[in-house]
Amino acid sequence: MRTDTNRTLRRVFLTCLSVGFLVGGCAKESPADLLSQSKSLIQEKKYSDAITLLRQLMDKYPESEQAAEGQYMLGDTYIAFNKNFEQALNEYHVVVQNYPETRFAINAQFMIGYVLANFVGDYKQARMEYERFLELYSTEADSGLVQSVKFELENLGRDLNEIPQLKHISS
Repeated sequence: MRTDTNRTLRRVFLTCLSVGFLVGGCAKESPADLLSQSKSLIQEKKYSDAITLLRQLMDKYPESEQAAEGQYMLGDTYIAFNKNFEQALNEYHVVVQNYPETRFAINAQFMIGYVLANFVGDYKQARMEYERFLELYSTEADSGLVQSVKFELENLGRDLNEIPQLKHISS
């Protein structure tokens, strides 16, 4: 009887160990792991690989703590990777829409206006987006960011030589 019990216990143990190994060995990476790996890839300028991991993060863990940051990083990465401003704007809009209560939404709303004004040259839309930023986030955003938005609004479409504070940059 004792031998049968030992065999049964050994089988249960080995089965549990095997299942644990398989599950552990095939375990999906956590949202924090995916975000961390993405940041490393971006630092290494492996933007395509970073985008793939960020997409995995967004697809598998859209409700995680890291999702808003990952979505925001997609926008930044599309700019750094291939100057794909349209895709970057799409990614920033998703941050504002899906994660409106986060600091990443604040930064994304700023970046929408900034990209439109400084890369796309759509000053009318940039003005609307900057005004939306002030409407939605002026009380929560960092005061420096709010000042940057106001500065951008005052100087939309102007050449650097026409802006006294920036004249030294173009010289």
